[in-house]
Amino acid sequence: MTPRHILLAAGAVLVLGMSVYLVLEVSRPPVAAQASGPTSARRPTVADRPSVTEPTERDSDVVRAPLPTQVTGRPPVEDRPNVTDPPVPGVEIEPGAATVMKANPKLDAVMSEANKAYDRGDFDDAKAIALKVLAKTPNNVRMLRILVSSDCILGDNAEAQKHYQLLPPGDRAQMRTRCERYGVTFPPE
Repeated sequence: MTPRHILLAAGAVLVLGMSVYLVLEVSRPPVAAQASGPTSARRPTVADRPSVTEPTERDSDVVRAPLPTQVTGRPPVEDRPNVTDPPVPGVEIEPGAATVMKANPKLDAVMSEANKAYDRGDFDDAKAIALKVLAKTPNNVRMLRILVSSDCILGDNAEAQKHYQLLPPGDRAQMRTRCERYGVTFPPE
């Protein structure tokens, strides 16, 4: 055997060993994160909050089962918000063709950035982007939901209350349920 064949055989064994290791690691159940100090002083992480980008049914239309207590990294389906909101202000309709709508790609890209910031747990950045969008489109439900949810996760009751009042009733019900998990409550309507 030549040195080249020996190196190829050793490389093949190494790749096989790494493949087995990766398969074993991926098949292991996730481990819940442990806080190093008091949990009230810990800054919320991605695992602590629900996702804003995936659709779900409205809270009023669904019978809820108790939520699991172990954090698995991905929120249960019932905790994901509905993104089938009314058309976004700023969407243009061609004259004479009321059924044909053009999306505003720039606005969509900015709103997507707000969602991405929220999903990675950068709630301050998500709020800043959402506020910029709301400066131009004040009734944008998607951005209002990001603001309310971020404010609740960060424990900013006053800001959450302010933005909560701007949401439509169905979205208020869902945000009320979500925010209660973070200790933020809203007065009865």
